[in-house]
Amino acid sequence: MIYSAYKLITSPTFFYMPKRVVFEVNGALKLHNELQLLGVEKGSKIFLVLDPAIKGLEHPLKTIKALEENGYVVDIYTDVEYEPSIECLKRAVAYVRKEGFKAVIGIGGGSTLDIAKVSAAAKDNPDRDVEEFIGMDKIPKRLTPIIALPTTAGTASEVSRFTVFTRGVGKVGINGYNVIPDIAVVDPVFTYTLPPKVTAGTGLDALSHAVEGMISLDATPMSDALGLVTVELVFKYLRRAYYRGNDFEARYFMSLAATSAGAPLNIGRAILGHSISQTFGPQFKVHHGTACGMVLPYIMEFYLPAVPEKLAAIASAAGVDTTKLKVKEAAEEAVRATWKLVEDLDVPLSLRDIGVSKSELETLAERSVKEWPRPNSPIELTKERVLKVVEAMYEGRLMRIKI
Repeated sequence: MIYSAYKLITSPTFFYMPKRVVFEVNGALKLHNELQLLGVEKGSKIFLVLDPAIKGLEHPLKTIKALEENGYVVDIYTDVEYEPSIECLKRAVAYVRKEGFKAVIGIGGGSTLDIAKVSAAAKDNPDRDVEEFIGMDKIPKRLTPIIALPTTAGTASEVSRFTVFTRGVGKVGINGYNVIPDIAVVDPVFTYTLPPKVTAGTGLDALSHAVEGMISLDATPMSDALGLVTVELVFKYLRRAYYRGNDFEARYFMSLAATSAGAPLNIGRAILGHSISQTFGPQFKVHHGTACGMVLPYIMEFYLPAVPEKLAAIASAAGVDTTKLKVKEAAEEAVRATWKLVEDLDVPLSLRDIGVSKSELETLAERSVKEWPRPNSPIELTKERVLKVVEAMYEGRLMRIKI
């Protein structure tokens, strides 16, 4: 691994995670224990943000019933959009501010958890418009406890300091310490019914968090350790979960991979892959994780000259035998392995395939740099450099590496 020893010695390193992470099959049925740990007494009113797609399924219903049987008053809120808009968030905030809720619980994918996280923080800052929170650490305070339960295996929202909302054709983030949940309860049972397309997209999102966080200039030995765990688990189990949804072992370890990827995401942060995906994804209605997966092999190739050792380590974690390979050769194999994984999951690898026209590439590159600057990128991002990446994506061919 290559790190700046000077930077590590002279600059502080932060490890952002919830106070407590519970990883347990059927752990959702014990939420009352977590509320009591947070000092939320029985009889308290709970704002439960629930993904509308799962509101009638057995496991969420059992989870809510267990809360009620243990003395909590549960107000279920399901006005959650897929990749929610700022307007959707404002509706949730207006609702949570009217009632005397003592805690917020989110059960769902990243969209649902993001609504829950910001709603809790906004409740404690009633004089502020939520758009004032856009950016990093713009939320003055949060006292209301948050418990997050992911129902997909990819976003890491249950452990992250990031949230994402659409505004117009782009995306904005409300990020920082005050949106990190107090407790994450990761119950793989929620993922057993995920359809293949969602399984693929969310799994590639987890892989993107790990790889981008490791490539980042802000990566640390701690974040890289969990990043490599994520890579190993995704390459071993994502295909299995995609092709055979009732493979409970694969579901379990993909949930573990997704949560583990929260460390490189929180510490290293995303780089060019998320800049490009968050630019074309909302405009062309591509699922966030799917968009990240489409971009991933291209940005790995882009960063290879700057961080070959990191990519070589990723290749080894992905199951490539690198013992007889030079560092650059191993790094190239990481790109090839990622390309093959994305291909095996039936995810398109060309911008042309999702309706992007050649005339739009220059604007896409410009917006990626302007709207999502990445000071943590090991290669300085310019419109000209990013344009080469999106041109390769348009054609569906890597710039230099042959598949």
